[in-house]
Amino acid sequence: EFKTEFHPRSGREPLLQAFEEFGVTSETLKEPPADEAPWRPFHSRGDFEFSEIALEAALNQGQVDKLLSLIACIAQGDTHITLKNEADLRMALDNAAAELTPFTKHDITVPYKKEQRVFEVYARPIWDWAR
Repeated sequence: EFKTEFHPRSGREPLLQAFEEFGVTSETLKEPPADEAPWRPFHSRGDFEFSEIALEAALNQGQVDKLLSLIACIAQGDTHITLKNEADLRMALDNAAAELTPFTKHDITVPYKKEQRVFEVYARPIWDWAR
């Protein structure tokens, strides 16, 4: 037999229960109902996920505004994005850099204090630059 004593100010009498009555019942073992909107207090799951990404990336106000504006343009069909992942982004940036900054890398080896030092130098042919 189990005896439950409540706080004196509760005004409740001690409760005596047999072992079968005491403890957790099948009602209390049920899982709580699934939250249909775990992203609350945000208006939508998209708002929550965007906020999570913006915070993780430490975006400032201007960056958040620009990104939200871009998302709105995409949603309205004014523009689209073909990039699928970071690798696509990196490739696009590398291609743009190669097209806009046509420098070539040259390794220059120089003897210094009985050892060979290698320096990376990026250059552009002077005749291409002069045109």
